[in-house]
Formats: sequence, C-alpha cells, structure tokens
Amino acid sequence: MSPRYGFGAWTPDLPPLANQKGVTVARNILPIAGGYGPLASLAPVGNSVALDDYCRGAIGGTDFATNAFSFSGDELKLYSGVDSLDVSRAAGYATSNEDGWQFAQFGSNVFATNFFDPLQYFSVQDFTPSAKFKDVSELAIAPAVPRARHIAVIDNFLVLGNVYDPVDGLQTNAISWSGINNGLAWPLRNTDGATEVLSDKQRLEGAGGVINAVVPGSEVGAIFQEHAIWRLDFVGGDVIFSLSRVEPNRGLLIPNLAVAVGREIFYLSEDGFYMFNYTGSRPIGKDKINRTFLADLDSEFFYRVSALRDPDQTRIYVLYPGQGNVNGSPNKMLVYDWALDRFSEAEVTAEVLVWFFEPGAHLDSPDTADDPDRIGGVDDDEDPPGDESFDDRATPVGSATIGAYNSSHVLSTFSGVNMSGTIETGDIELAPGRRSMMKTARPLVDDADITVQVAGLAKRPRPDEVLTYGRRLPQERHGGCSVHVDARYHRLRFNLTPTFENAVGCDISGRATGNK
Repeated sequence: MSPRYGFGAWTPDLPPLANQKGVTVARNILPIAGGYGPLASLAPVGNSVALDDYCRGAIGGTDFATNAFSFSGDELKLYSGVDSLDVSRAAGYATSNEDGWQFAQFGSNVFATNFFDPLQYFSVQDFTPSAKFKDVSELAIAPAVPRARHIAVIDNFLVLGNVYDPVDGLQTNAISWSGINNGLAWPLRNTDGATEVLSDKQRLEGAGGVINAVVPGSEVGAIFQEHAIWRLDFVGGDVIFSLSRVEPNRGLLIPNLAVAVGREIFYLSEDGFYMFNYTGSRPIGKDKINRTFLADLDSEFFYRVSALRDPDQTRIYVLYPGQGNVNGSPNKMLVYDWALDRFSEAEVTAEVLVWFFEPGAHLDSPDTADDPDRIGGVDDDEDPPGDESFDDRATPVGSATIGAYNSSHVLSTFSGVNMSGTIETGDIELAPGRRSMMKTARPLVDDADITVQVAGLAKRPRPDEVLTYGRRLPQERHGGCSVHVDARYHRLRFNLTPTFENAVGCDISGRATGNK
C-alpha cells in the first residue's frame, strides 16, 4: 500500500484519528496554495533606535506626497520614525498599564489616543525636526473633544469609542464623532456649531457592554461591543449616522482584535473566530483552531494582543501572549489566510504588530545617484536633461510591509532568515482495524535537509499523554526516509529547515501485519 498524505489545513481541534485531511501541527510556517511555505524571522529595520519602554501601539503610512512616516508610543512618550525621535507634547503622557496607544490618519493629520491623556494630533504635512504632538483640545474649534480608548475614520468623520468627557463622565458604551471632513472639529454638543458640522455623540442601547473596537470604513463602519456588533451608516440630516445592531448576542472578546479586510472584518468572539460582513457573521475557526487558540491564550494579558492584515498578501497576523510567556510579553503568533481559509502558528517574541512603510526616493531625498531630482547620472555630464520625470511613478515612493517591535523595543520586519518549521500529521491507520508496517515516508518537500520522526502507537494516546517520537530520519538517495515501524497508528513529524520553499505532503509505503 502506498497512500499519499497531503498537508491540508491545520486543524488541531479535530481528534488526531479524524485528522486525515489536515495536520495537527503547522508551526513557524505560512499556509500557501497546496501546502505550506516558509515564515521569515524578525530583523531590525536599518539603523532603528529602540524606544525607552515596550511599544504599546504604532502606525505607518504616507502623506499626500507619498512620503512615508511612522509613529509609535510607549508608556510615557510618542516617537517618530526609525530613529525614534521624541515627538511627545511637553507635558508627556501617562498610559495606564492595561491601555495602549491607538492611531488613525485622517487627511494630513495623525491622531493618537491612550484614553488617559487628551486626544493628540500631528500634521504630517508640516513635519519639522522640532514638531511635536499636540492636544486637540487646545484648538478653538475643539472645546468638547472627549478622551477615548478606540479611534477610527468612518466615512468622513473621526469616530471615538469607549469615551470620557467632563459633561457625561465615562461612557464605555458610547461613540463620539468629529465634524464632517475635519478630525480637529469638536464643537459643544447640541449647539448650532455642532449641528452645522454634523458632530455628535451616541450611546449604544442594550446589554452589549463595553465597546472593544471601532473598525474603519470608507462607506460604513462597525462598532464591536463585548456582546454585540453594530453597523454604522452615514445618512446625514438630523440623524447623521444610522446604527443597526446586526449581531445582538455575539461580540468582541479582546479589545482591538478586529481587522478589516475588504468588505469583511476578522474578529474573535467568546466562542472563536468569525468573519463579519456587516449583515452577519460566519465561523472560520470552528472544529479547526478555536479551542487550541483559546486554551493557549493567556487571558490575564488580553491588553497585549495585537492584530493586523498583511498589506501585500491575503493574510492576517495575531500576536498574543500564549502559554509560557514572561510577564505577558507576546510569544506566539496566529496566521490566517482568508483567501485559502487556512491557519498556521508561529513562535514569535515581540511587543506589537505594525505596518512599516519603506521610505522611497523623493524630491527631498539626499543627493544620490538614484535621487529623482538629479537630472543626470552620478556624473552630471551623463544623460541629457529630460530623461527622467519628477512625476515618474516608477520611482519608488514607499513600500508597505508588516512588522513588529521586537522584545528590545526596536522596529523590525519579517525579513530575517527563515524559521525552522514543523508539521505533524494526524494518526495514520494504513490498514484500518489492523496493525501495519510503515516502511518508508517520502516527504514531498523541496528541502534537502528535511528529517522525519515517527511515533508508532499500539493504542490511541490519552489527551494528556505526551507523544514520544523516534530519532530524526534523513532522506536517502531514493528520496524516502526508511521508517520500519510496526504499529496500529502512525504519526509523522516533519522537521523543515530554513532552506525549504514549500511542503505539500508525503508518500507512504507499508503493509498490513496483523489483527492486533
């Protein structure tokens, strides 16, 4: 008998004997079409300078001239760029232990909130070495800006959720929004000024609980409470926003673990992962990874979880403190490819996920050979004027990638050496109801140094029993690994080196040997 075992979806929630079309372990690798590919390790960006303390939030983006920028924050400061220039207001900040920084770009301004301090803003169009973040409340047009835990741009408004203001106090189930097309405009409520710019506040009725996320959208937005999900539609007039409670009994378990991807939102509820399409939710983690993830997640440190989508791939990354973490520092990462509907996991120690925009050459770049405002080449006598256009879109203007602040508070991207991966199969029964001799296992992996380990089982192990694998078996000249294990059930572990490119499955040869 020579069956083929394909490396299907990672479904550790399934019983190993039922997991014949998937795998029980898919660690330090990425789901790809037909199997799994390598995951690069974190590597610091250029000459990045460390923050003073662990990063509690960050944002990367480009201004109207496509110049890249980045901001980050720790407990006491806000920083700009890879050199971590201090751009804090003069009074500094006091971020509480269980809160972090959230950012949003609205037009030419970047807004930042940590709930404890006033809402901050920074004009990226007017950047100078001495520029600092400022309190929005210092502006004459913002006498009523609240503090908030969550922030996003929805339609043409800056929307805050889980808010506090001097008039109403703390309202964890309320949202406030700025004047239309102006995130700096926060007039007093119920005044002609507020009516004119459509600024207002709304408390979410019912028992949905605390607002845990405000998710941005160009036409519609979503408000995630602990036990409810609302759709937010701009309608104008006296109503301004129409609020519809689409999910009355399901909400967001962890603050900010809600990621927009096109017309859907990836999120984690109390019973697992879902995709929300503004009319309802569909489960994506049931009988796959829900139980495994929730059992691994350290519930004491929900506030250390961060999640982002990959700007270039159809993947979402969730960085979280799993079992074995040190003082809540995230040490695990979940990866979900929404196009393939498949997950994988990784052992990554970092502080928070962030988009990083690689600065491209532009008219203010240093005078180098590839500087777009140099008319000629390295020697100005080379190349006649007019060969290059200042407006040539082929000139790099910034490249977005997903990264993280590492455990040393340094901005990094997943561009280091590939990680060593691991794939484990379910319990393979070559001869149903009988023992069998597994002779060889031929990995369908483009990795010259791959090794295979085998666990032969006379009976199904208990859930709490540690499985013992044999020694590492290298590939032989014929491409297979000589196993020669006689058992009722066989489980295989594939040890992938950093040089592998894709892992598809394995061919197995063996024969039945008995009835016991």
